Amino acid sequence: MPVRYAGKRVQADTVDEALALLNAESDARILAGGYSLIPALKDGLETPEQLVDIAGINSLSGITHDGGETRLGALTTHAEIADSETVGEHARALALATDSVGDRQAKHRGTIAGNLVFADRKYDAPAAFLALGGRIVARSLDGTRAIGADEWFRESGEIALAADELVTEVVLPDTDRSGYIRTSEYSGYAVVSVAVALDIVDGVVGSARVAANGAKAYPIRLPAVEERLVGEPANDLPAAEAADAALSDVDPASLVVDAAAAGRYRRQLVRSYCRRALKQTTASP
Repeated sequence: MPVRYAGKRVQADTVDEALALLNAESDARILAGGYSLIPALKDGLETPEQLVDIAGINSLSGITHDGGETRLGALTTHAEIADSETVGEHARALALATDSVGDRQAKHRGTIAGNLVFADRKYDAPAAFLALGGRIVARSLDGTRAIGADEWFRESGEIALAADELVTEVVLPDTDRSGYIRTSEYSGYAVVSVAVALDIVDGVVGSARVAANGAKAYPIRLPAVEERLVGEPANDLPAAEAADAALSDVDPASLVVDAAAAGRYRRQLVRSYCRRALKQTTASP
């Protein structure tokens, strides 16, 4: 049975005001699009004393590109990212990931920061963010810091954001080629998703980042796959051989087991969708 939220909700009109409100209450949570938090409130999984609503802070929305980086305001929605020519050109994996969000309400209300803060294994953006090697810009009353994708996701399933910090931006470095693909369960959420990001030097792969979500409680890199790709022709990637290397990156005994898929099946899904993501990336412009 749904639980009625008993705490208070306060509106913040600026980032400074949001930080002040966040720090004024020992048990406070940020409310943005609300697509992840509101169901958790209804189910009684989250019971903060105060919600700090930042949905009206216009400075936290928008997409810009400068100096080899794409900058996404924390409140930028999945739909805005999926439709952005800038993201499609410079960070295609994230455009594909956000376009994969099947629920219309989630796509148009869910925000990139909220998706990465909740970092659910069924979400689409985390794998793309990790593969693209992005970073989170977070502010607190003490100042601003940047948190790299490899630091953001922790093995405990938690994230590196402190309780008194507010995400203001998601920053993605330009990538020559990238892709994203996933398999869905009946609910429309991803069971396993794989993202690939390649930098090309003189027609061959100079560096590679490959990430999977849904295998564990947190997104993981696939280093054996990455190593197999470096030095290969960018237009003729050994997709099948590289994907086979994913089997050494995932231990079936440590994988998620739930109603959607058992651990060993998830391991095979990682390999299969790694192969498909690599073929997609080869075919990308």
